[in-house]
Amino acid sequence: MDQEKIGKFILSLRKEKQMTQKEFANKLNVTAQAVSKWENGRGIPDIEILQKISTEFNINIDSILNGKKQKSTFPKKYIFLIIILLLCLFLGIIIYLWTIPRDYNFTDVKSKSKDFNVNGVAAYSADKNSIYISSIEYLDGEKEEKYVGMECILYESHDNLEEKVSQCGSLKEKLNHPRTLSELLKDTEFKVENFSCTNANIQNSKLYISINAIDENGIITTYKVPLQLTGSCN
Repeated sequence: MDQEKIGKFILSLRKEKQMTQKEFANKLNVTAQAVSKWENGRGIPDIEILQKISTEFNINIDSILNGKKQKSTFPKKYIFLIIILLLCLFLGIIIYLWTIPRDYNFTDVKSKSKDFNVNGVAAYSADKNSIYISSIEYLDGEKEEKYVGMECILYESHDNLEEKVSQCGSLKEKLNHPRTLSELLKDTEFKVENFSCTNANIQNSKLYISINAIDENGIITTYKVPLQLTGSCN
């Protein structure tokens, strides 16, 4: 072990940090005389002090004992792990770009009933259909009955069959105080992310909303609201 070489390395490390021998010594809880002894090649720090130098100045012990900074070697297992993670990220990006819908078209969703006003939009592409109905408004509200519960169900009809697409609310959920249909419909909306329509063109789909409202006597009143998908807002 070359004490002179180790001493010169400690000297260069101290000067690199722009510290006096006393400041360097205080950092390691030793005397300035001990630091001077090391730097002049008349001794070397014990293992405990070497560990302190390694920790305080972020340098490995091998560099101190060899009298020169060692090139840090990155463990091969970490390099392999990073390569795997990069490959997974790359594949994830490819899959995402492959699956995202392209060339979306949009069409308005409106009510065909004179008693209701419906605002919504349908988005469709070659591989995905979505429907968003933001509001349903009851127009014949002068003499409205009051109800304690309501459910709205979006249906698609085809070949004399009816298929439920989505539902808002439930007749099992009763209110403490009866409310009008207009009040009940205020917070009603539909969000259908993946609509599997039976028609190749979503604009030809036969959709309607069934509104079932129940009063305090348990009597259910049903309102049927046919929908039409019309117009284009690309």
